[in-house]
Amino acid sequence: MTRPTPRGAALVAVAAGAYVAARILGTWELYVVALAFAAMVCVSWALVAAGSRRLHVSRGVTPDAPVAGDLLLFSFRVTSGSALPWLQITLYNAVGSLGGSDRPVEVESLEGRAQRSVTSGPWQARRGVHRLPAMLAVVEDPLGLVSVQRRVGEELHLTVAPRLPELSSCAPCVDSGMRHGGGRRRLPTLDASEFRGIRPHEPGEPLNRVDWKSTAKTGNLMLREMEAATDDDLTLLLYGAAADVAGELPDTTFEVAVRAAGAMAAYSLRSGHSVNLLLPENGWRPVRLSPDAKSLRRLLGALAETAPGGLDHLGASLRAIVSDRRPNARSRVVTLVVLTVDDGLVNALVRLRASGLPVSVVHVVAEPAADSPRARELRRSLMAAGIRYVPVGRADDLHVVLSEGSAGRHALVR
Repeated sequence: MTRPTPRGAALVAVAAGAYVAARILGTWELYVVALAFAAMVCVSWALVAAGSRRLHVSRGVTPDAPVAGDLLLFSFRVTSGSALPWLQITLYNAVGSLGGSDRPVEVESLEGRAQRSVTSGPWQARRGVHRLPAMLAVVEDPLGLVSVQRRVGEELHLTVAPRLPELSSCAPCVDSGMRHGGGRRRLPTLDASEFRGIRPHEPGEPLNRVDWKSTAKTGNLMLREMEAATDDDLTLLLYGAAADVAGELPDTTFEVAVRAAGAMAAYSLRSGHSVNLLLPENGWRPVRLSPDAKSLRRLLGALAETAPGGLDHLGASLRAIVSDRRPNARSRVVTLVVLTVDDGLVNALVRLRASGLPVSVVHVVAEPAADSPRARELRRSLMAAGIRYVPVGRADDLHVVLSEGSAGRHALVR
């Protein structure tokens, strides 16, 4: 609705006062002053009401597929379809929470039938799926006497994927054999997979499944498409109740847990192994990822959407959550990324390990130095059962901590 601004209301009051004075004093000059002030408000009213109806605003963001930590630059293209000149436009809800606060974007002196582009930023991208509602445009005349608010543009959904370190090895992704003092057994090889067919290679996929005979016949790089057997999967569970999250965005313990889980899943996919990713949403419904380029994109999308939540106590339901419920399911590697370790979780993990499942735990802690005797006892119970335990602090380098050469020493020192 078009209405006077405080300045316009003050001018209307002055015009009314001048008119009353003219009536009392009978001075015609005061009538002219009253009429001029009133005419200014009326002209501004007509200018804003007509010009705002033909206003169009589009919004874009660069880069269009951002990763956490990237610098986002928002661009706005404002077009006036009216011949009336000199509109002053302020855009609200322009960058949403990505700008740290709802900072308005100002577009000054838009001429009639003209177009103007403005930018906002750069702003640091934070992981997540961000919903930016349609913008609110406040349109004023050049003197700021009258304004109107209109919804412009379209709603924008921006997915920011986590920034994952590229691991050269992954200690929590293997069975260390600690319980029986045996050697280290890596993830099952692709020899245990079943052949499904031949298909063209997609950019980004590993080359360890190239079918050279088909490649020679077709002249294009062809891959053997394999269906992983039930014991070929890495089951990766990310768990973090909202009450256990420590720190401030974007450096919370949950964000570290997301990056750790994503790095291990990406490492397994690059190595040619399938991954069952279990996230708190949708009742722990698994996200099944096979070693191809599409699955890496699905992994990033799933991790971008995930948020703290799930059960308050994971231990009681752990076996049901990681169970595949397939009749021919066999042993596979299970890795948990958690924010807290309690008695219930330790007991459930020990039972899983006793049943023959290789189990690892990556524990993201807020303050590595703040350690209690009970926490040390729980860690000793895990390692005594043959469960690899890897503590990770918010300031730790995930590439170093999760690498195969240092994770074992990291766990034993703490």
